[in-house]
Amino acid sequence: MKAMILSVATGGGHGRAADAIKESILHNEPGSEVIIIDTIKYISPFLDKLVVGTYLQSLKHYPSFFKYLYEHSDEDGKFVKPAAFGNDFITKQLHPTVKEFDPDIIISTHPFTAQMLSILRAKFGWQKASLVVMTDYGSHAFWVHHHVDAYVVSNEDMVDELIQRGRNKEMIFPYGIPISSNFENFEPNEKTFEKYKLDPSTKVVTVMGGSLGLGNIIEIVQELINLPLNLQVLVLTGSNEKLFNEITEMAQLSHQKISPLEYCDDIYNILSITDLLITKPGGLTMTESFITGTPLAIYSAIPGQEVQNADYLLRHNLAIDLNTGEHCGLLLESILSDDQALEKMKLNSKAHAKPEAADKIYGLCKRLIYERNGEYLGELVEF
Repeated sequence: MKAMILSVATGGGHGRAADAIKESILHNEPGSEVIIIDTIKYISPFLDKLVVGTYLQSLKHYPSFFKYLYEHSDEDGKFVKPAAFGNDFITKQLHPTVKEFDPDIIISTHPFTAQMLSILRAKFGWQKASLVVMTDYGSHAFWVHHHVDAYVVSNEDMVDELIQRGRNKEMIFPYGIPISSNFENFEPNEKTFEKYKLDPSTKVVTVMGGSLGLGNIIEIVQELINLPLNLQVLVLTGSNEKLFNEITEMAQLSHQKISPLEYCDDIYNILSITDLLITKPGGLTMTESFITGTPLAIYSAIPGQEVQNADYLLRHNLAIDLNTGEHCGLLLESILSDDQALEKMKLNSKAHAKPEAADKIYGLCKRLIYERNGEYLGELVEF
């Protein structure tokens, strides 16, 4: 199989999903050729800094403006057509690479690149298989376009959402969001406790703010420090160096064990020993917590996709809501003192896990290639 995966690095989730799909294809069909293209950066590093940088800064400094854009672009497809002008340019630059590599299927893990699939077929006559893998728990107009063969969505609720957006049920597959196979093969807990110098007999709380370390993490950590409980707190600060330094200073003055961590390569192990994960509701992080059965507390949802993700969690009793994270001490004390409630949350989380998502996507790719390209690439696989 020759597969091309298109994404954009606006946060870590879209890229992690692309990596998981590539991993599954190569595992199930060794010898396959799979390339992942960070599309805007591939075309122009300068344009990437401009577009992605503006996007990330709007999230950080102007969330109300981002909310306006997100909501209005979802109303009758407003702003989708204007965005197509930019995607037309990018797709035109990308087309020679597509033509040269000549993939059997192109997969999108980002709403921007979902539109590129449509443009490739409509304007450049590219007729081979295409697939959009949606990486959140709610839909948006930017994900949904003509000339796409199939959509993989994170949950059954989204099937109806896409039908309402004009897609046929037969082309919507609620397989879940693909994640690394490491989440099925994490180390025994003892090794992880030892690695991070943690006591297995004391509760572990992990605080995350996504790959950018956004949100009121300082306030949340201070609330945890003030609790009359014995806790161990891991704080993942992402690329936010200032936050890492601030947490380091707080740790030196705290009676609780506070451990700031920058990027770690074994989040699957950390989640497996975590009694409560306090996080922004990103789609990939939610999916990973379902696999490990980690109870969730969410805060500071970014207006737009994270608000939709939060709605899904709360609708299915999969998380407690800390709002902005300020003055959340009493709520945290209540849940961390209730082992029965934590166990119930853990079981409910695991019930929503879709650990075979990546392998099912591989099987769907084979089917789409067969149906669209008329090529038989060996036995069609159902997972």
